[in-house]
Amino acid sequence: MAKHTCAICGAELNLITEQKLADGNFICRKVCSKKCLKIFDKVEATLESVNSHIEQVEYGTKVWNQIFVPLTKTKVKEEKMKRFGKNGELYVSPSTGLVALTENRYKIFIFGKSTIACVYRLADLYGYDYESEVVKNSEGKEETRHYCVLLFNNTPGLYQVRMEIRSGEFESMEKYFNTLFGIQKTLGNIKNTWKQQINAAKAVADAVKAVKEGTVDEAVAENTIGALDAAQYGDRTEWIAKADAALAAVQK
Repeated sequence: MAKHTCAICGAELNLITEQKLADGNFICRKVCSKKCLKIFDKVEATLESVNSHIEQVEYGTKVWNQIFVPLTKTKVKEEKMKRFGKNGELYVSPSTGLVALTENRYKIFIFGKSTIACVYRLADLYGYDYESEVVKNSEGKEETRHYCVLLFNNTPGLYQVRMEIRSGEFESMEKYFNTLFGIQKTLGNIKNTWKQQINAAKAVADAVKAVKEGTVDEAVAENTIGALDAAQYGDRTEWIAKADAALAAVQK
């Protein structure tokens, strides 16, 4: 039987120590595979996506330690974070415009705890959907597990997150994110939503006019796309500015 080597660190592998990727490459389970979050599907991953995810985790852990850890101890109301997930592993920080997906690691049982993380810009969260599945528990009885599938734009590495949540938690998550982005269809936000839809309609009208006149340019196209995005996903300008400012302060 042919022996393989880890495509990342070069270690020699066997059936027990190797993890095969979707593109036929192998990585070691002992070191390189452990650099990934457990939620990251390595079976469906390529070497390129694994490398991107490892970089994502290394940087995200740095951001977690420098930005999020101090915020977990803050007494300032405006800096408080929101937590979601069955074990509270998703942290949302409106004050910085960032989102952190965390995973705790332990050296021995519950001792020697450390945390690794993927950090995203809140502005890049373009999808949050509900899923459920029926499984058998340890007693052989069927139970329903609940998930929220998060989809992040402009994100190399782990950009789709299927996170287990508590029963009924998705409704509060959806309401929370919709409110942050100003796309909740309630009486309090209807004026904001209507304004975005009007802007989108104007942008489309301008684009149609430009096509007829033969004067379409990049600025018109970008304006149309931006207005349509704002109408559908909410205006992300504020969140982009907050996140970029926060990330610019992260020490290398």
